[in-house]
Amino acid sequence: MVNMNKAGTLYIVATPIGNRDDITLRALEILKSVDLIACEDTRHTGQLLAHYEIKKPLVSYFQHSQLSKVELIIDELKNGKDIALVTDAGTPGISDPGQALIWKIRELSSINDQLSSKVIPIPGPSALAAIASVSGMIEKEFYFAGFLPKKKGRQTKFKQLSNLDVPVIIYESANRLERTLEDIKTYFSPDSEVFIGREMTKMFEEYWGGNIEEIIADLKNHQLKGEVALVVKGNKGK
Repeated sequence: MVNMNKAGTLYIVATPIGNRDDITLRALEILKSVDLIACEDTRHTGQLLAHYEIKKPLVSYFQHSQLSKVELIIDELKNGKDIALVTDAGTPGISDPGQALIWKIRELSSINDQLSSKVIPIPGPSALAAIASVSGMIEKEFYFAGFLPKKKGRQTKFKQLSNLDVPVIIYESANRLERTLEDIKTYFSPDSEVFIGREMTKMFEEYWGGNIEEIIADLKNHQLKGEVALVVKGNKGK
């Protein structure tokens, strides 16, 4: 329900990375209660909402539209509307444009009482947490690199990552996996240990790990489709 006396709340809602049953009861409650849902792909989010019989207005918010949509979302919050921000899969703000919106709202809230909006996390599925939990390679610390540059700055980024002494988590598409593994071998070490999760929580999910050279040689035995997350063991003592 819209409250014209105060700014609305922005809920950062985690949605499934594959299996729809992973959505939390609280996430469903919030999605049912808000006035508007901001999402990457209205068709994708629309399918999720239809599955749970939720009908809400949707506004697209993705990387190339964020500048134009930030003001729209902020105006809706000023008008007292509660809004849920979702990404296509997982937790918004992690390797997606959600942080730009969140930062702008917090910035405006600090200087303008008219937008004293709350930003509330509704935690749940995350590819980052999922791959970390099953890798067996992370005791305490790790570095999250997200998606790496495809061209410009790629070599520089790999050189930086290779100097870390903690495990590194990388997001990658399956069709670029072989190239990324070859770069890990080149810039890290031929003895690097790698753990891979592909299509996590989905029907054809699979996990495998080992020495980087063994992993590359074994790629022919795996389907290179979908989304991939990798854990690379740091080179401490290299």
